Amino acid sequence: MKHILSTVLVSCTLLVGCGDQWLEKAQPSTSTESSEAIKSARDANYALNGIYDIMRGHEYYGARMTYYGDVTGEDMLSNGDTKRAAKYYLFDLNKDNTPSSLWYQPYRVLRNTNGVLAYVAGLPQEDLSDELKDIKGQALSLRAMAHFDLVKVFGAPYTEDNGASLGIPIEIEKHISTNKPVRNTVKEVYVQIVEDLENAVKLLSAAKKNGKINKFAASQLLARAYLYMGENQKALTQASQLIQDAQGGQTSLKGQYQLWTNDEYASVWSKDYTNEVLFQLSIVKTESGPGKEGMGYLLWRNGYNDIILSDDYMNLLANDPKDVRNTIITKYSSKNVDYYYLDKYPGNTSDGENPEFADIPVLRLSEAYLIAAEAAVKLSDNANALKYLNAIVTRANPEKTVSGVVSLTRVMEERRRELVGEGHRLFDALRNNMRIERNGNAHVSPLLRAETKSFDRTYFKTLMAIPQREIDANINIIQNDGY
Repeated sequence: MKHILSTVLVSCTLLVGCGDQWLEKAQPSTSTESSEAIKSARDANYALNGIYDIMRGHEYYGARMTYYGDVTGEDMLSNGDTKRAAKYYLFDLNKDNTPSSLWYQPYRVLRNTNGVLAYVAGLPQEDLSDELKDIKGQALSLRAMAHFDLVKVFGAPYTEDNGASLGIPIEIEKHISTNKPVRNTVKEVYVQIVEDLENAVKLLSAAKKNGKINKFAASQLLARAYLYMGENQKALTQASQLIQDAQGGQTSLKGQYQLWTNDEYASVWSKDYTNEVLFQLSIVKTESGPGKEGMGYLLWRNGYNDIILSDDYMNLLANDPKDVRNTIITKYSSKNVDYYYLDKYPGNTSDGENPEFADIPVLRLSEAYLIAAEAAVKLSDNANALKYLNAIVTRANPEKTVSGVVSLTRVMEERRRELVGEGHRLFDALRNNMRIERNGNAHVSPLLRAETKSFDRTYFKTLMAIPQREIDANINIIQNDGY
């Protein structure tokens, strides 16, 4: 991991002329290898299914990408120093020992989406059917998501220097083994993300596609990208329009998406395709998926029991015992020690599933409200800040509302309460130049080194190092921190 402010992770100029073995590894042996292999819309849909399958694997959204943003914060922790999340929790990773998956899995997605897009680009664009437009929109959205994930993990926050620092190589063309890729700036990566999502929103159907991206999911991802870039007016406009349209702004779609009610919040996590989830990765017993390495099994006490909630998070919820989010937490006591388990990944209990088969909610409508609230605070638009924040606060406890001037700290606290376990916390803190402090008793153990008890975006381990084995051996690494 590298110092965000002063360390250049890999010299962009030194990448020129070097091999791209790190991209070669990104090609899955069972996927469509090029646009020549896609001959029809049916083939393109098969290729998209393969991309979703990559994403739901345990090395991507099925577990690692999802828990990474939480165990590196203060709200969740590894339940032991030999657990799968321990090195992330401790920031005990460098270019030589960090797992490659957060790098190569998104590049697998990129190479496969580019194959789909190359096929569609070879067709007369004026004659594209609605089906092909939707296929193109899904591929653009997934390409944007993969670039977004990469730059969040391996690049400095956009707001650090308006995106001037090095990010990751953009991949938007069919991959050729002789390519000599270079690292683009963070700004260039975000420009590509936004371009892909703006185009996708125009192409995608608004109809629900269970387990797949639709217009509303792409719209929320676009609002998130604007927020990460500090484009607060665009973020507010995008998120508020999404909320209006998703909840019935278009008559034919009235009621397609709604915030869960307070009464149903405790039970919806064990159901499939509920009306607050804009995009989820579906895990079923009869198909491949993350299995016991997935989020559900890692968070389950009777499973691998890898990740638990921290005292810091429980103290945050303790401010309101009537908060409905308390109902999706299970307490277990052993030898006078209390352990708290998050029950967002129980599997579909009506189908007899256990957490091994839990779906992964990637985009929820509640995040759109919190994006709008955060953007409004930064624009000094207190009316909208109250409007969108209170939608989440009052859903959690109908007796509660926020009044007065809303602060950014208050919105961030609500994001912690609502989005815990969904992969946001570290990135929320970094992009807002906020300090993460681990104060709870659960953190005070041999598992936690003193150096990781408190950190902010200048902390030298808050950026993931590009794995050395993903870079050609001849590429020189410039470093100042011993890695």
